[in-house]
Amino acid sequence: MAQHRKNAREHQAVDGAISRRALLDASLGAALAGTLLGGLGEDSLEAAVAQPQSGTGASGISLQAGVRRIVTANDAQGKSFILSDERVTGGQFPSLFKATGDNPLGPGASGELKKIQPTDSPQLEPSPGGSSFHFVTLPPWKPDMKPLWHRTTTLDYNILLEGELVMLVETGEVILHPGDVVVQRNTLHAWKNNSTTAPVRWVAVLVPIGRSA
Repeated sequence: MAQHRKNAREHQAVDGAISRRALLDASLGAALAGTLLGGLGEDSLEAAVAQPQSGTGASGISLQAGVRRIVTANDAQGKSFILSDERVTGGQFPSLFKATGDNPLGPGASGELKKIQPTDSPQLEPSPGGSSFHFVTLPPWKPDMKPLWHRTTTLDYNILLEGELVMLVETGEVILHPGDVVVQRNTLHAWKNNSTTAPVRWVAVLVPIGRSA
């Protein structure tokens, strides 16, 4: 009888683990579930399954379908503006932006300025043929702080990790949240932290696009 009860308990434990595995597979995908199961105990596994998958995770990045992508450009008069602000979807690895050697600014608007504008911040630029990768921290905003306006002859990919960041261009501004991506295309811009108590953090990759004539 004791052995029968022991066997029953073992079967219940196995059934429970299978149920949790099935729930985790459905919530996160089989590949990710397999990775998590390798390092999580039972309690941690149950907590992971209970975590809302469509909200904001511990990293602060929104896990909604797709990625919000903001693209900048220079208008015909050379003033920076927001070319597009949209959510990009497309499976597990959506393509967010592409540029080529023949078109280093990538796709833009028909009426935008095509000429590459000169830099006013050469210290930020990588050498031609190279690139630079930065982890940026913008401290909490104070009343006496002013946004630093700048332009580089680069194509920049910015990904916000933490906080609420304001991107300013000459014709307006946009508020960014964790997970949002900005494609900065040789435009005059500035950044502002929308919080007076918490820093903002993001990563930026700068790719040279040539020198102005």
